[in-house]
Amino acid sequence: MVAKEISQYISLILRHKPEIIGITLDEHGWANVTELIGGVNKTYPLNMEALEEIVSTDEKKRYSFNDDKTLIRANQGHSIQVDVELQEVVPPKYLYHGTGKKYVNSIDKHGLLPKSRLYVHLCEDIDTAIKVGSRHGQPIVYRVLAGLMFNAGMSFYKSANGVWLAKRVPTEYFRKEECMSTGTAEIVRELKTAFKSGLDAEEVAATVLSRYSWNELQPALIAILLDDSLPRNYYEMTAGIFWEAVLDGQQIQKEIVVGLLYYRLGDKKAPYDNNLIWSIATELYSLDYADSEFNPFYDAGILKVLGDYGITFS
Repeated sequence: MVAKEISQYISLILRHKPEIIGITLDEHGWANVTELIGGVNKTYPLNMEALEEIVSTDEKKRYSFNDDKTLIRANQGHSIQVDVELQEVVPPKYLYHGTGKKYVNSIDKHGLLPKSRLYVHLCEDIDTAIKVGSRHGQPIVYRVLAGLMFNAGMSFYKSANGVWLAKRVPTEYFRKEECMSTGTAEIVRELKTAFKSGLDAEEVAATVLSRYSWNELQPALIAILLDDSLPRNYYEMTAGIFWEAVLDGQQIQKEIVVGLLYYRLGDKKAPYDNNLIWSIATELYSLDYADSEFNPFYDAGILKVLGDYGITFS
């Protein structure tokens, strides 16, 4: 517990208030290690060995030494003006921001702002965003259209510990995710584990699906289809689960489900080539399987729903 308290104290010093132990940071956020240890020792016991242990074991990789370990700095999260020499990088198509429900009205009105920090902090996956949001009460996750922002000339950076950073995110560049409860997030994790392990459809049904109601499963399956980081076979397995649900007469959110299945697995020029997702579409839209001009890539309802998630068909 003392080690955790010391780490939190160092974080306060290197990110926000170096003056509380009488030291200063240089323009790039570096502090002299000897001065830091001496200053922290006024409140907590600290030596070089303990400091190295804190830096190497910190689960969020908050700190970095310079090459000869004479200097140390926080990798990101500063409220004081420092330049930690971030390099502009091309972001993925989507990033995520987790926050608490109590902040939603302000975010929806003003966008994502750094507030007391220098940057808005973003992450690459929904699970991490949920964990971050949970620190502030009921978690809310925003999907940031990072690719569109970058193409519009806005800059992104990535800290040494893997946190994505932006100066701000205007309201037109994010979408609020459907609230994923702790239960939904757990189902998503279970499904990903089952898919990764190579279980077949019957085994997935027996080990995961049988334990949940359809109302619990559908949000988790949609979350998987919304996740850009997954391999194609995960989407194929998800399509198979939706097909079984169709056959069972379950209530399915057809626009978003069909839209996402075609976004992941379909062919714009030949929407009927993928037999599985074409079967799902024709059943949900009451179409003639063998003779239909329906193309999900041009359906207004599907395009509108996908647009709300920042997804467009190319």
